[in-house]
Amino acid sequence: MEEYSNIEAFIDVLNANGVENVFFNPGIDNVPMLETIAKYRASGEPSPRSILCLDEFVAMTAAHGNYMVTGKPQVVSVHSELGALQVGGSLHNAQWGKVPVVLYTESLGPPRRTDWRGDPFEQGIMARNFVKWDHQIADDENISDVFNEAFRIAITEPYGPVYLTLQRKDLWSTSDSQPVGKKVKPATTQLPEPDENTLRQAADILLAAESPLIITGHSGRNLETPALLVQLAEMLAARVQSSDIRMNFPNTHPLSVRIAPSFGRTSPALTAADVILIIDYDMPYAAPAVAPNLVAKIIHIDIDFAKKGVPLWDRHPDIAVMGDSVRVISLLIDILNEKITSERRQQLQQRSRKIEAEHTRISKEWRALASKQSGNRPITANWLSYCIDTVIDEDTVIVNQTISPSMIVAHQVHRSRPGTLLSCAGGCIGWAPGAALGAKLALPDKTVISLMGDGAFIYGCPEASLWSAGFYKAPYLAIIFNNSGYGAIKGLFRENYDVENMGADIPTPPDYALIAQACNAYGRTVEEPSEVVPALKEALDRVRDGQPAVLNVKLESV
Repeated sequence: MEEYSNIEAFIDVLNANGVENVFFNPGIDNVPMLETIAKYRASGEPSPRSILCLDEFVAMTAAHGNYMVTGKPQVVSVHSELGALQVGGSLHNAQWGKVPVVLYTESLGPPRRTDWRGDPFEQGIMARNFVKWDHQIADDENISDVFNEAFRIAITEPYGPVYLTLQRKDLWSTSDSQPVGKKVKPATTQLPEPDENTLRQAADILLAAESPLIITGHSGRNLETPALLVQLAEMLAARVQSSDIRMNFPNTHPLSVRIAPSFGRTSPALTAADVILIIDYDMPYAAPAVAPNLVAKIIHIDIDFAKKGVPLWDRHPDIAVMGDSVRVISLLIDILNEKITSERRQQLQQRSRKIEAEHTRISKEWRALASKQSGNRPITANWLSYCIDTVIDEDTVIVNQTISPSMIVAHQVHRSRPGTLLSCAGGCIGWAPGAALGAKLALPDKTVISLMGDGAFIYGCPEASLWSAGFYKAPYLAIIFNNSGYGAIKGLFRENYDVENMGADIPTPPDYALIAQACNAYGRTVEEPSEVVPALKEALDRVRDGQPAVLNVKLESV
């Protein structure tokens, strides 16, 4: 009888579940995987690509970015507990980003090893707070079954990472059983059908609202959703406030919430709303202290109401509808079409015109501010963001992890096409370089631009991400909003302790352009405002010619 190795069973499970890449950092425990992938690909058999990442953090972050583009489950392989520790905060980001990734490592350590309390050492504890499931594969378990269960859990809504550990011998071993792995069926899950009566109640409340607001966070993961949200918002004459995690709703649309530059990080639309329709939204990891009016009615459409113990503003919704947002929004639109009278439609159109006038006025304020600062030296984030908007097209994919200038980027960089804005839902800085790598691997024909601060560039292991981008022909442009310090932290110092700095400046920074050049990427530092657009165009030309690029734009300190 033909021998069938556990690693062959593993590869067949990956194929069955649509895994296209295995992001890895090498250890002796993933040698059998790499050997088998090479054998499969050499013989023309289907197999994922193995993508070498020179740092474990980049491996997980690249998987994160790849998922956000493809919607397919991911696999990350690193060495034992040491590799898992190096994955670090990128696993936190994957949890908050609802990324269905299977992280697996070897289980290593002396059998009598204990922790400080004398309890047996348990490797899964390292990741347990950040995953949906962790499991040590036992000797009597079928590796194919366990990995398929891992995928099932990862792609059960709400999606999320899982962590598997196994002994090195498990992957090397073979059996004389039939190759059942060749017949593996992909893991599948099913969402409940939304309750139509509940949706009818929601429609009545929305139609009666005088100042409705739609808030959404992750709904753009389904590329059909933005068009449906536009249709829904226009029917209700409702403002739409979208997080920057996805392109959920065009920020160019007249109903998109605009916040005047003078308002800072407040949210007038949220506090003024009498009815709030929440769709696929989580409270941000670092949530601003802004909450809805206590008398506002809340309608919540989502697949996750538990929110990992972080409820939305500590409020229970008046109406909760569980289901796939594409399906729920479509049904809600049909119900509203039945219920809207011609008289109410005219009233809503009048309200829509007022909101459009407000949107236009505020948008002009932001543009005027950028123009006013066009000659400022140091360069301002407003001018840089405006310039970025002038050189990109509607298909450019923006991978954004700006922190201090995030409000500026949200208003100056326009995104209207589904799938062209990706951002990080978690709190670990350094996500943008690796995520851009993962996105570009999935979109070889698209231009990918990552935006980040100087601190995030360093955190993001730039040498590792740029090396992989060059080696795997996945070039992207990294634009550094270099304010020579940790701007967000400095803001917190000022707000909470009435001190200016407390050591959060980077007074003699590394030469980020030279770091890029050392990695065979194009690198340039920009200090003059008149050079911003020419530098952007030159860098984009290099990227389109196949070379990763880094623009280090020196901004005013914050």
